[in-house]
Amino acid sequence: MSRTRPPVQAPTPAPRASSLNQGSAASLSEPVPEDAVPLGELLRQAARAVRTGLPDAVWVVAAVAAVKPARGGHSVELVEPDVPRAEAGLLRAYLPDAVVAALRQVGAQAIAVPDLAGMTVVVRVTVELHPRWGLSGRILALGPGIEDSLAKRAIEATIARLQREGLLDRQRRLPTPRDVTCVAVVHPPAAAGWADIAGELSRWAAAGLLTVRSLPVPFEGPAAAAGIAAAVVRAATSIDGSAPDVMLLVRGGGAATSLGALDDEALARAIATAPVPVVVGIAHASDAKTIADRVARRSVDTPSKVLAVVREMMVAPARRARADHADVLAAVAAAVERAMPQLATLERRLTADALRRVVAASERLEGGWGMVREAAEAGRGQLARLDDTLDRLAAGIEERSPLLIGRTAAELAALMDAVRARARGACEGADDGARQLATVCVRASAIVDTAVAGLTTLGRTASTAAGTRFDRVAADLDALARTVQERGQGIAAQADDGATALAVAEAVVAETLRAQEVAIARLRDTVEAAVDRRVDAAAAALDRALAVLDGADPARVLRLGYALVTDATGHAVTSVAAAQAVSTLVLTFADGTIAVRIITQPSTPGDRP
Repeated sequence: MSRTRPPVQAPTPAPRASSLNQGSAASLSEPVPEDAVPLGELLRQAARAVRTGLPDAVWVVAAVAAVKPARGGHSVELVEPDVPRAEAGLLRAYLPDAVVAALRQVGAQAIAVPDLAGMTVVVRVTVELHPRWGLSGRILALGPGIEDSLAKRAIEATIARLQREGLLDRQRRLPTPRDVTCVAVVHPPAAAGWADIAGELSRWAAAGLLTVRSLPVPFEGPAAAAGIAAAVVRAATSIDGSAPDVMLLVRGGGAATSLGALDDEALARAIATAPVPVVVGIAHASDAKTIADRVARRSVDTPSKVLAVVREMMVAPARRARADHADVLAAVAAAVERAMPQLATLERRLTADALRRVVAASERLEGGWGMVREAAEAGRGQLARLDDTLDRLAAGIEERSPLLIGRTAAELAALMDAVRARARGACEGADDGARQLATVCVRASAIVDTAVAGLTTLGRTASTAAGTRFDRVAADLDALARTVQERGQGIAAQADDGATALAVAEAVVAETLRAQEVAIARLRDTVEAAVDRRVDAAAAALDRALAVLDGADPARVLRLGYALVTDATGHAVTSVAAAQAVSTLVLTFADGTIAVRIITQPSTPGDRP
């Protein structure tokens, strides 16, 4: 078979033969043997010997000391296993990418060639000796099962990275959903595992328990891992404002080699960073767990068991509520039990305080009742005195007004008689008629002044409230008197004879009398209205005092169930010491009184007070 020089790192080449010969020819002291050959020829002969002495390919058990990237593949350092590194033989071999690609297709798993470092492997290699690069090999195939070892090492490395980044258990740190109303399911299209749970989920959805979002995606093939990771990201997003409460990743049974996509690191990161719990239900052919199983919130070995997990999440809130209710009842019962002694002590304290307050209130009511009685008696006396005063005032007005009016009328009548007599005399002697008429006018003015003074005195005696009214009436009478005087003087000056002057004087006097009668009537009405108002106000004040008196009546307190405790002399007993100081107590209830006798028993040092 044809061989090409592998592009591996070769050891430092030996010095060229020409240089060596040139450098050595000057120092040789004896001739070169006839059978001597150049070094290059020797190396070529050695290479031919290696090619003819070794088979084209051989399976070799070796340990991988190091792996380095090279053009179109990797450079692998193979050493003897179980031999110290300083003593172990070394062979540098070239591993083409085509060999690795064939291995990936067989295992359907992501294989990282650098993970070979440190492993003991079985490889099929060919060996050649190059004149410049020395002894080297070319790996044609990796031994059976190496893909499983590589996959296991890749899984361990992925898990270690996820652990360092805190993603391995992130799902298990998410809070449990308070309620499960929306479920997103990532599954292979038309798979048996999806059919196992689709019917039950549909029945739950028809009953209104939850809504189901199905996201079918292939689980096998070169792009399976990326497709599943994208479906997980899509499933966690909100659609129409509704985000799922839990996500399911399910797949039915199949060969173990078809689970390689579930060990993909990108898929593991998508599951670990999902904002909702992810439950994985994969029907495994073995007990081995995929990375998806390790990073998920829950992992079960069949899709049907996923339904049990979802059912548990759905009923968990009700169970938590029942347990919380029981805990609350127990806590309340314990708190009540602990508080019972305090409540009893508080009840006794409140009862004693209430009794003290009742006794104090009774004493204050008794004192207030006496003050109210005194105030009521004083109010009745003042009202009676005011009533008597008003009666006397009214009687005085009634007595003096007719007398004053009668006296004024009599004086006016006498005046009229005198005026008439004077008028007759004036008729007899017309010469002094005018002078007599003036005298009559003066006399009439004097009489009117006397009436005004009497009415003014009467107004001051009746009430200070009517003083203004009397002043106004007096002023009106003064004005009327001046008007009478002025009119009389004008009439006397203008009268042709005494008869005409006399008629005018009589009319003026009659008008004056009528005005006095009207003024006196108005004054009487004003005084009576003022008296009525004072009487009504006093009666209203008395009614209010009586209402307060009735509200403070101790009989009402007794009707509420209280009792008044007094001694035999009627003094109130307000303490235990006062009760022990007397032999007999009188208990007053709403319906009567009873006498009780206090019997005091001698106490011993062990008795509580």
